Amino acid sequence: MSGTPLVLTCHHCGASFQRVQLVPGQWAQCVRCDSVLETYATFTPSAWLAVVCAAILTLALANAYPVATLVVQGAAQPASFFDAVVITWQTGYPEVALLTLAAGFVLPALHLGLLAWVLCWLVSGRLPPQFDRLLDWLERIKPWCMVPVFLMGVLVSVVKLAGLATLVPGVGLFATAVSAVLITSLSRLSAFRLRTIAFDAALPVGPVHEQGPPSPAQFTRIWALLLAALILYIPANLLPIMSIDAITGSSAHTIMGGVIELVGMGSWDIALVVFIASVVVPSFKLICLATLVWLAQQKNGQALRRRTHLYGMVEFIGQWSMLDVFVVILLSALGRFGALLSIQPGAGAVAFGAVVVLTMLAAMSFDPRLAWRRAGYRKHLSVQP
Repeated sequence: MSGTPLVLTCHHCGASFQRVQLVPGQWAQCVRCDSVLETYATFTPSAWLAVVCAAILTLALANAYPVATLVVQGAAQPASFFDAVVITWQTGYPEVALLTLAAGFVLPALHLGLLAWVLCWLVSGRLPPQFDRLLDWLERIKPWCMVPVFLMGVLVSVVKLAGLATLVPGVGLFATAVSAVLITSLSRLSAFRLRTIAFDAALPVGPVHEQGPPSPAQFTRIWALLLAALILYIPANLLPIMSIDAITGSSAHTIMGGVIELVGMGSWDIALVVFIASVVVPSFKLICLATLVWLAQQKNGQALRRRTHLYGMVEFIGQWSMLDVFVVILLSALGRFGALLSIQPGAGAVAFGAVVVLTMLAAMSFDPRLAWRRAGYRKHLSVQP
């Protein structure tokens, strides 16, 4: 093991601790804000590499085969993830298509590829070139990998189309489910966990680059992002997120219209999921982030621990707002039957996708250490967690 002890720095409050060796069932917790700094590692690098390889294989299958096939009056229409992206682009919404392609395939594939590269080197007992830079990229990409959200979008789409036609699940659906589980498990493999794996293997890991003090200049950027998200949230809810043309007539659906439709179909559980992900979560993020930023600006030192936990929740739920966007593009790919049935995305999908991106950028721009620093907690601690 390296001679220099590894330092644990809490990214939520800035407190620093000398790392101690954990035993099974133990975890290290920040004594200042209660954030979990490290948990005991049960997986070896070889085990993690096996999970990554399985995730790569299932992600490839999920995109190579149709997610489902819609059958209307004897005509069948299969749809894969890439079909959905292409159809969305062709209908005049390239912004939504590119956002979906990036979040549903490109960034997850890049994240898995980088993990596989780093773990292959660690399994061989060496550090990969540019180790620190690779860890930084892994942390930047991870929040934008939304395969689990896409899986939920598939399930919602299945429920929505159940009353219109016969829907046959495809290989892509089952592969997506498996890849979502594997990618979710890989969320525990953070950049710090990879660093500790290398450190415990006695590899020449350099010291952790100390984060500079958080700057109040971030407030202006966050307020600008939140204001833009709030402005776009209005058309996102008022404009149709998709339109349906069928032999029985045409209709346009807003976000709340889709929720009401699911309730009318008797799918209360799915309606609740869509309502939470598409209405509650965006509103919750806007209100919470605005409150956290305002309290930090006011140098308010009350309930700092609860505010830190609240920020962690905002970070965690951020990507789930993409649910409705995935639902729209999947329905557009499946509902292509000419005069019998045609489903197309609407302008509301573009506005809503922008709201998701802006609120996630706002959450990433906010450094929770700043709230502690402005409340008077300037010095790092040097005790064991």
